[in-house]
Amino acid sequence: MFQIGIDMGGTFTDFIVLHQGDARTVKVPSNKNYPIATVINGLEGIAASYHLTLEEFLPRINRFVHGNTVAINALIQKRGVKTALIATAGFHDALEMRRSKLSNQWDFFAPIPPVLVPRYLRFNLKERIDYSGRVVEALDHKNLEEIVDALKAEKIESVAVCLLFSFLNSSHERLVKAYMEEMLPKVFVSLSSEVAPKLGEYERASTTVLNAYLTPLVSNYLNELTSILQGRGLMCNIQLVQNNGGLADITLAKQFGVKGLFSGPAAGSCGAQALARELEEPNLVLVDMGGTSFDVSLIKDHSIKIIPEAEVAGYPINLPLIDINSIGIGGGSIAAVDAGGQLGVGPDSAEAFPGPACYDRGGKEPTITDAAFILGFMKQNSFGGGSIEIKRELAFQAIKERVAIPLGIDVEAAAVAIYQIAAAKMVDAVHLMTVQKGYDPREFVLGAVGGASPLFAAQIAQDLGIKKVIIPAFGEVFCAQGMLQSHLKLDMVQSYIRDLKNINTYDVNDVLRQLKGKAQEQLIRQGVAPESSDFRFFFEMRYADQHHELSVPFTGEDLDARDIECLISKFHLLHEKHYGYAEPGQECSLINIRLEAWEKELSYPLKINNTSIIGQVPVPTEQRLICWHHDLIFHEVPVYQFSSLKAGFEIVGPALIEKAYTTIFVSPNFKAHADSNHNIILMEREVNSNCM
Repeated sequence: MFQIGIDMGGTFTDFIVLHQGDARTVKVPSNKNYPIATVINGLEGIAASYHLTLEEFLPRINRFVHGNTVAINALIQKRGVKTALIATAGFHDALEMRRSKLSNQWDFFAPIPPVLVPRYLRFNLKERIDYSGRVVEALDHKNLEEIVDALKAEKIESVAVCLLFSFLNSSHERLVKAYMEEMLPKVFVSLSSEVAPKLGEYERASTTVLNAYLTPLVSNYLNELTSILQGRGLMCNIQLVQNNGGLADITLAKQFGVKGLFSGPAAGSCGAQALARELEEPNLVLVDMGGTSFDVSLIKDHSIKIIPEAEVAGYPINLPLIDINSIGIGGGSIAAVDAGGQLGVGPDSAEAFPGPACYDRGGKEPTITDAAFILGFMKQNSFGGGSIEIKRELAFQAIKERVAIPLGIDVEAAAVAIYQIAAAKMVDAVHLMTVQKGYDPREFVLGAVGGASPLFAAQIAQDLGIKKVIIPAFGEVFCAQGMLQSHLKLDMVQSYIRDLKNINTYDVNDVLRQLKGKAQEQLIRQGVAPESSDFRFFFEMRYADQHHELSVPFTGEDLDARDIECLISKFHLLHEKHYGYAEPGQECSLINIRLEAWEKELSYPLKINNTSIIGQVPVPTEQRLICWHHDLIFHEVPVYQFSSLKAGFEIVGPALIEKAYTTIFVSPNFKAHADSNHNIILMEREVNSNCM
């Protein structure tokens, strides 16, 4: 039987298949207009590699895990469905008023993201629940009927319902949903009490609207994909990756599209955690550079960092997700000179179509890939095993016209500038995730994955003082690999706002039992037996009058007075670690109780068959002139093919190691070897300054 992971990226869609210890990978250009075609093309290619038709291959799959970009693409392009908002009377403008603080508040010219629901589609509903969850004003059914009539007239496709304090009492929201499903059965309804039942009116409304805006598109995609694949023989269930790195069944994914916005990068973090355990490296910073973006995440003490909220495309999302820093730098990132004569790289991308100028698909803008070609890191017919024919003269012409001539420099200098600017942006992104969060990057190893990051990994490591770099055997499809190393996971939260000193442990334990019961029920529905389930609680706490919480883990079953003192002590320590100070005399407040529930980790080995030849001296296939420094000196370096390398070899930089979809640059500061699982390891070495 086969296990398959599919990661749909902005430029390429990656596939990995496991079968009886054999692993095969393929990359297919992503088709944004019809992503299902990309999935089918990739599956057909993999089936053919086993000498099977798609109809013969699909029934033999027993695990199918998928991450897609349907939701994130729709949000970035503002192509979600026509959505309305129903809010408590007088509060329908919270979505537009936002918070007073913006992430870019000092940039007076930065555009504010448009409100996803225009004012004429935001409706006031007469009802009121107070801060304690008590009904102050009953829901006005006549008013609700009038709103539904207006929704019909506007041909609304989706509705977000966000009523005040529904996270404490969801009865009114549930009444709205029941009536909507009766009167408008084809309209999707998203309730804030189901999507984000937490304190924070604006963030809760934003998350609920995002879910309403995106989920119908995700649902349509999954329905069509399932129908086509099942029609051609697929019998197993499709699982989807969530923002928290866990998996969800297709039923849940079709209700909460907002939970899959970061499915690809999240899966990469899961793969990084598995890699760190395999190599016994507790601290790993993962950099994933594909064709469109550069994503950074951390593994600290073998653990993935989960944050309770984030911002995507300028919109708050109040859901647990893996802490990932993403910037618009990828192999297809466009280099351009602005009106002030400044060279910039990214965030705009040439994507797979038309792609970099050297792809000869009509692209005219110079990209990082074009610069790499000019500098010698790539050669004719080397990319994709020759499946993509690249032309040097087109890369040369694009850089000459768009960068070199405007800057008054030659093409090689322009290419080096593009390479160095891109590398500097990557270093800044890693710096943001390490130094600016209190971590010393020198205490981490660097994991370089994706098609493009191995080309820059050595320089990133050198600039940050990192002495060890790991390029996994399947690094070019690492997020797809991570999907097969993920497991079912649920996040549940209940706001419970109390002063910790005066907390009622009986009430808290009742909340703990309710959350655990709901999670257990959902896991069973997804096929996870109770004995295969695990749970972990977090108390989200803050000092009085603060506005942001810290998550303190609680490992017990029931809360007692001693646990409260322990939680307070842990919070003070955590606050000092995060912010550099603590206030032990200050009162602590409990805001939310959060539960993580997951399927106990399964073993999905991704090891390729070990070679029987250890330590064989590698033989380069050619010598090539490359340039990586602003001195513009081209150095002759050996080029090795990854497929011919055996465990135990050592290559001293500078050198190149080529794979079908990636090139590893071993800089003069590093030497390379492979372990028994074909991971390439770069280790820092001392070099003469003349070799730099």
